[in-house]
Amino acid sequence: MQTNKLSSQEITDLANRQVFTLENGHANGHYSLNDIGDLVPGAIIVHDIQALQTTYMNSWGCEALGHSIDEINAMGEDYYKKFFLPDEVRSFLPGMLNYFQREDHSSLYSFFHQVRTGPKMEFSWHYAVCKFLRKDKDLNKPKELIMVANPVSGMGLMANKVNKLLEENVFVTNNYKYFASLSKREKEVIALLANGKSSSDIADLLFISAHTVQTHRKNINNKLELNSFADLVHFAIAFELI
Repeated sequence: MQTNKLSSQEITDLANRQVFTLENGHANGHYSLNDIGDLVPGAIIVHDIQALQTTYMNSWGCEALGHSIDEINAMGEDYYKKFFLPDEVRSFLPGMLNYFQREDHSSLYSFFHQVRTGPKMEFSWHYAVCKFLRKDKDLNKPKELIMVANPVSGMGLMANKVNKLLEENVFVTNNYKYFASLSKREKEVIALLANGKSSSDIADLLFISAHTVQTHRKNINNKLELNSFADLVHFAIAFELI
């Protein structure tokens, strides 16, 4: 697999970080997908989870597949048969379903897969990252999913382009590795701390002991290296924990 001199870990870290910042900037009104979508050298796709329809695909994605959004939606299940390998579909679709069912909506779902693209419809490796797209405060019932899929051979180009486009999200980009190190429980504790809850409050709300809360707080401080409560709140807001 050609990786453009990036290791698999570098590819996943880079793409995960940038999808998070892309969705974050969109959700916070810094730009719309129409503003930024056609500037990204990769496919950006938005799926309506309930209607099982594609509601947005940038020009890069449509040109790579050789079809419009309407044509893709009209394919139904044949979409997967036409562009993907059956064994890989059987692998990533259950993982995506599991992602839908999880309650940690600040997390990502990602996978390597092969896609048939271009005039000759040849298979090439891509790395896809999915994240729930925020449009309202009801994160327990997300309605749309954003996916960014990039050819592995072009990850270096994508990195340079997206980094310039997402300059206002430098904090998220620089701190994503710390966020990724947190457990689900640690994220819950951060959210409660940022909302002004005491350790005893958190213990009662999460049905854990005060000692366990203190252990979580110690681990959070070690991982994030925060210097103040304001830093904690900033981190929690940037990573959608509150």
